[in-house]
Amino acid sequence: MSQVVVTGIGIVSALGANTRDVLNNMRLGACGITELDDDLRGLPLSGVARADVDVRPLLRRRKDRKLLPRAAHLAIIAGHEAMGVRDDPQTGLFLGVGREPPDSQEVERALVVSARDGKLDPQLVSSMGIAAYPPLASLKTLPNMVLAHLSIQLAVTGPGSTRAGGPAAGVMALIEAWHAVAEGRCAVALGGAADSLVDTANARDLVRMGWLGTTDAPGEAAVFLRMETVASASARGGQILATITHGHTRACSGSGHTSEVDRKHGWCGSAAGVLSIATQMAMGLSGEVTASDPTGASATLGWEVTR
Repeated sequence: MSQVVVTGIGIVSALGANTRDVLNNMRLGACGITELDDDLRGLPLSGVARADVDVRPLLRRRKDRKLLPRAAHLAIIAGHEAMGVRDDPQTGLFLGVGREPPDSQEVERALVVSARDGKLDPQLVSSMGIAAYPPLASLKTLPNMVLAHLSIQLAVTGPGSTRAGGPAAGVMALIEAWHAVAEGRCAVALGGAADSLVDTANARDLVRMGWLGTTDAPGEAAVFLRMETVASASARGGQILATITHGHTRACSGSGHTSEVDRKHGWCGSAAGVLSIATQMAMGLSGEVTASDPTGASATLGWEVTR
């Protein structure tokens, strides 16, 4: 297997709209976490917080309101020329994504017309409710939509895959990208994750299921690493930031355990583990991160920075 190096990092998160902003805010100790407004006061657990810096205005354009694909695209752009996605159309693309709920405005009308005397009426749901529900809204919740959108936007045709889930999914995507390059299936691969937990309905569900606690502020982020062989990096004069040293995964095996990730940027689901890896790497720190899902699936990635 070939040695695989990291030559680019792209981040969009609640701490900033690009890698530099995120790192500056981390160095300043700006966690970007505040108490939630009244929208979530009635949740079973009190004290849930939210990301103070809302990047959603950057992600929502009238012609492209799909949050996760837009966030993922911006994260790659945030890596500037270091991501270099257009120098090789056979670039691989490996993603970890979370569940993206439809916009509240999209479902509000369907819920209103489906209610009778303050309760949802099954008969109305199956008739007027379905008629009022936007036909394309459910497509936004399909994990592969992010991969499809990015592949089109970036014009890449290399190998790729999507992992859907929590923090382990994002780190698993990095491991898949690492193996794809090391085994020669592509010379360059982008590995990363995109997720958003700041939607009110989504946060409410996570608290109800016990996945989001009082210290886990819901956030959003998209993070990518550019991985390539040493030969590829040398040929284009790319800066080598780190070398991937090891990685392994574990399938679901019952109850999970707390992820060994930095949560001061907000709990951003599948992007949490990748964000911890990317920020440490960008700050010149060698290390290892283990990320776990509530299902018990886990993934570990280790790296050494180039001094």
